[in-house]
Amino acid sequence: MALEVPTAYRPGYEKARRSDPELADRYCEHTMIGDPLAEAAVGAMAGMPQERIHRLITAGMDEDAAGFRDAPADLRRLLEASAEVPDWFDSRAVYPGCRAFHTDSDLYVEALVGSSIVRGFTTLISKSFFTTGRLTDHGVRRLRQNIRQLIEIMMPGGLERYGEGWKLSVRIRLIHAQVRGFLRRSDEWDEAEFGVPIHAGHVGLAAANFSARVLEAAMRLGAEPTPEEREAFVQIWRYSGYLMGVPETILFRSEAEALELCRVAFACEPRPEIESLVMGNALVNSSPVVIGMAEPRERQKLADYVYRVSRALIGNELADQLNYPRQSTWGLLFYLRTKRRLGKRVRSLFPRWEARVKVDRFKALVDNSRLRDPLISYRLPPKLYSDETQTW
Repeated sequence: MALEVPTAYRPGYEKARRSDPELADRYCEHTMIGDPLAEAAVGAMAGMPQERIHRLITAGMDEDAAGFRDAPADLRRLLEASAEVPDWFDSRAVYPGCRAFHTDSDLYVEALVGSSIVRGFTTLISKSFFTTGRLTDHGVRRLRQNIRQLIEIMMPGGLERYGEGWKLSVRIRLIHAQVRGFLRRSDEWDEAEFGVPIHAGHVGLAAANFSARVLEAAMRLGAEPTPEEREAFVQIWRYSGYLMGVPETILFRSEAEALELCRVAFACEPRPEIESLVMGNALVNSSPVVIGMAEPRERQKLADYVYRVSRALIGNELADQLNYPRQSTWGLLFYLRTKRRLGKRVRSLFPRWEARVKVDRFKALVDNSRLRDPLISYRLPPKLYSDETQTW
């Protein structure tokens, strides 16, 4: 049977097939796949008060049998399925990936924000966020949550059943299912043209992008993970993707597979349009607020720096497509990489100094992501448009 490719994807799909027809077919096939298990779970909670939804999901996440006693069967099935650990994941075997992250935590966050998230918004997933308004209206909150997820899954044990990384990954799956349902029932989305909103291909691409592409960008900024650490880092994101509902039919197994998925999937995606421009620029301009800058000139100065680093990481062609300000990036990555690695060599002579630097970097990340604040709840967005809802 012929593969039905959404019309927006067809030009890119035909080009992508020339180099990797099997993966291009597989990616476009997943543009028409959602997440039936999670959609059934959120459907079973439709109409419930937000506080009850929060209490039910919290009880399920925390394995509170008494609080979860009256949970809908579909929600129970989702959490039970999520608790089944695939044979290929070993929570202790990925500790080297955690170590790589904590060695250069600030660089991995810079890579996430300046490269991977920006690249992600050049795909049609930006249309989902643009339609809901959730990034433009709550950009600071969302960026903090992205940083928080990265921190939590990179904590040793973070992806164990009791870990916050596990819980946040499943939470994202539920939110995607809720927003997907709203979009499919609205007049805002044409599946024949764009595929299923927040489809399985997009979530699989996000996991690949946040693993292999973050590694790639972090190393360009000065990180030096070993081959063992790189593979473990990718496996952490592979399992987080699995918990977010990515089918194993589109889930990468290695760094090389993640990079190839990124290459082919981005080739299949249409050229960035207005939604991508808004999302990418909103992300960059949220960065100064996330770290608590209040003075307008200081905010603008940092935003200009983030634009420059991001341009260096994603390249002039894509940066121009996103209407980034014109800036020279000549020698920037070499300078940043050399400065970082020389500093590390000098501090290696004074282990206590190096340990203090690592602690300070991580503390700054925790503070900036508001890890101690109740920003993340298990409420689900009650409506499609964020201007119709309060913070959920």
